[in-house]
Amino acid sequence: MAGGYLAEGLKREGEVYAPGRQELDITDRDGVIRAVRDFKPDAVVHCAAFTDVDGCETDKERAYRVNAFGTQYVCEGCAETGCLMVHLSTDFVFDGRKKSPYCETDVPNPLSVYAETKLLGEYYVSHMLRRFVIVRPSRIFGCGGRNFASHMPELLKRKGKKIILTEDIVNSPTYAADLVDAIRFLLEKRFYGIVHVCDRGECSWYEYGLKVREILNVRNAELVPVRFTDFKDRKAERPHYSVLGTRLLESLGFTMPAWQSSLRRWLQREEVDRVGWKAV
Repeated sequence: MAGGYLAEGLKREGEVYAPGRQELDITDRDGVIRAVRDFKPDAVVHCAAFTDVDGCETDKERAYRVNAFGTQYVCEGCAETGCLMVHLSTDFVFDGRKKSPYCETDVPNPLSVYAETKLLGEYYVSHMLRRFVIVRPSRIFGCGGRNFASHMPELLKRKGKKIILTEDIVNSPTYAADLVDAIRFLLEKRFYGIVHVCDRGECSWYEYGLKVREILNVRNAELVPVRFTDFKDRKAERPHYSVLGTRLLESLGFTMPAWQSSLRRWLQREEVDRVGWKAV
């Protein structure tokens, strides 16, 4: 999903090459390096990842091949051509024990295989390249997304649906279009380093669901708050508080919108066209 938004949003900056997974296998070292070498880009925005957090626990080999070694191959291509690399990481690199928003200088402590492999990807980027931007977003939502945040409107659409949502997993929802705007700004600013990019504010999954239901004016869907420990089938541990602070981004001159307003913009401009609802 993020890749689709980025490919569309960066077209105004020039020619964009955005191969799908069928066209370019991120775990094919020679193919990845060759693709970067042949296209000769000014910048590579790397957002390919195995994001199924529980799936990473059961298929550790794939998680490392995609999230860690795949990132290494992209770094090799960028190092050979000398181009800038923008790498999308995750708020899950933190353990969630902090009680205030995480800043870029906080020490990561991953709790899951997914988080471990994403952090290893960060390591490759920061140690193999001189010109890089590591972007840590959080709970990305938008059209075409396979993740839970993007599916919430569809779940609410089902009449009489009871949706169970955690009230103790808190982070910062991020509209994919806002993420693209921030990355475009960082490219124009020629910023190098690690930066947190997420919409302002924080919420639990339960609060997020309530806001989606309110905006879409859905009255026949029941939302049930539970604690994460109530899910016995979840294989991976999640950070309970992984809110990201964006002071660095703001100091550069870019302020992210509040997640509630971005959620409304998404549902009004895009989701209503797809499912035929009218947001209020």
